[in-house]
Amino acid sequence: MKIYSLMIVKNEEDIIEQTLRDAARWSDKLIVLDNGSSDKTWEIVQSLAKELPVIIPFVQDFQSFHDGLRAIMFNKFKVELTENDWWCIRMDADEFYHDDPRQMLQNIPHKYKLVYKASIDYFITHEDLEDFKFTGNFSEDRSKIKYYQPYTWSEIRFVRHSDKLKWDIKKIVPTPAGLIYPHQIRVLHYQYRSPEQMRKRFETRLIAKNENKRTFKHEKGVDWKFYLKYRNELVCHNEGEDYTILGNRNKFNKPYKRIIKQLLTLVRYY
Repeated sequence: MKIYSLMIVKNEEDIIEQTLRDAARWSDKLIVLDNGSSDKTWEIVQSLAKELPVIIPFVQDFQSFHDGLRAIMFNKFKVELTENDWWCIRMDADEFYHDDPRQMLQNIPHKYKLVYKASIDYFITHEDLEDFKFTGNFSEDRSKIKYYQPYTWSEIRFVRHSDKLKWDIKKIVPTPAGLIYPHQIRVLHYQYRSPEQMRKRFETRLIAKNENKRTFKHEKGVDWKFYLKYRNELVCHNEGEDYTILGNRNKFNKPYKRIIKQLLTLVRYY
């Protein structure tokens, strides 16, 4: 079984090395498209690729961001995979897999074609800004970021390869997708890592939204401070403890879709 991971990055120099090293443990190829970084992100990717051959610096593409950019990488490398293999169709630069993808995927019955993540989202709190000085280097700041949302976010991450899969650049995911595995894989999500990173993230996404109205529609903030939380809204994670998960914030594996996909599976549509 092989796992090919597709990654789009932009201005992630504070975290990209840690993310790549972590994903390289379980990816057979980690294919990276840089969407026009103005910091050292692309240089870090290229440098690490010399040390870790699974990292493939694919291309630097300055067009406006859209999710279909991953289709470019998918269509380039799909001839290398078989129906025993998987795609991580969205390997985000701020995510670390708490559960081992390789161990999980190799034990999933073949009728299931999709695996969703349960995103454990970390936040910087107002109290953190009072207690700590953030350096902007994630490896130094990670220990300061201890509070997370106990209600996870569910989103597609893995797709079982099939010769039937097609991915149009205008689409978010390849199709036809197939049955969703009923268990989600836990992912630690550090989208907020320092005041400076939060400010840059907000500005980058605001530009992308203005260029393409279909992107980042979920971002509702008026400035970066909108995304700060208070500790009493979250759960503190202490080293050695398991995570407290109280369910998904969004709907996962809707019953009517599951029934339809089960019928299509029976007639070998996927």
